[in-house]
Amino acid sequence: MKTVLILMISLTFRVGAQSPHDAARAEAQQLQAPPSLESFNPLQHLEPINQDTTSSCWSFSTLSFLESEMARRGVQPVRLAMMYPVYQAFVEKARRYIQTRGRSRFAPGDLFTGVLKIVKKYGIVPQSAYPGQTRSCKTFNHDPLYAALDKYLEEITKIGNWDMEEGLHNIRRILDEYLGPPPATFNFKGQQYTPQSFLHDYCRLNPDDYRMFTSFTYAPFHSQIVLDVPDNWARDSVYQNLPLDAFYSLLKHAVEKGYSAAIDADISEPGRVPVKDVCFIPSFDFPQSVTQMARELRFENGATTDDHLMHIVGLTTYQNADWFLVKDSWRTAWDGRLKGYFMMRDDYVCLKVLAFVVHKDALEGWRQ
Repeated sequence: MKTVLILMISLTFRVGAQSPHDAARAEAQQLQAPPSLESFNPLQHLEPINQDTTSSCWSFSTLSFLESEMARRGVQPVRLAMMYPVYQAFVEKARRYIQTRGRSRFAPGDLFTGVLKIVKKYGIVPQSAYPGQTRSCKTFNHDPLYAALDKYLEEITKIGNWDMEEGLHNIRRILDEYLGPPPATFNFKGQQYTPQSFLHDYCRLNPDDYRMFTSFTYAPFHSQIVLDVPDNWARDSVYQNLPLDAFYSLLKHAVEKGYSAAIDADISEPGRVPVKDVCFIPSFDFPQSVTQMARELRFENGATTDDHLMHIVGLTTYQNADWFLVKDSWRTAWDGRLKGYFMMRDDYVCLKVLAFVVHKDALEGWRQ
């Protein structure tokens, strides 16, 4: 069966003289997609922000999700500081790198699990209290930061200097130089807060209230598993593994009930057409054949990776298909007319969304 599936997938890319991306763009011109943002009756959220030259989509998307959670719970949402989790995550990655004598992954990527762990340990701050950059311009460029961090870790690895106190001091010094030191206290709307008191007293968020879900056959269903991707650098085993039908039905149920969701997905497929604001599985790729096996195969062969995290803020049914409204931070989301958003069809969700996070109350009333 697996051999047949491999053959079927290989045949999908024989699309005549056109490349798969060209064929998908041509099909997107005729695609029946929802006509506007208003078609979705979007859930409350703050407007999209471009992540610029960073690899921090995980922070942009998860904090956007938490901002919507504030609104859902009746709290006036405030823009949260995207670079605050980035700063603290690098500290934690460096800590683990030193503890393991250089055997753990140290890279810019992360997942919503990483953000929630950071928020639980360090709290959170508003963007106004921590802009997260020391440059005079208003855009982010983390290339120099990444280079400086990598250089330092290469140096201590080469000489075998695994002194934790010294190492974290120097990591923080580099982060302070490029992101600025995070505040221990700050004023917001006439009130003084710490990051922890702001999390609990103003935002009224509990990081323990969120549940992560995935769908893969490399581990048993209905168990907590490690999402086996490089950005899960801490090897967190907090992802509830569901069969694909249940995975999709829970996501749809949550959004229908007014709960937004942050998602981890691969947007490298030909059916991601930014100028048309859509993600879909093109006809030459047999969208009707999106199954658990097809999903697993693309993950195993590397065609599916966790290259991007985003925020689902709406859902509608159009021309007999479910379409999800996705708030995005990657630059190509501004190529089309929706400017910071795109529409993801149900077949793409089933094939290419690796995982999602929702509030635990979103599970109420859901039946597998």
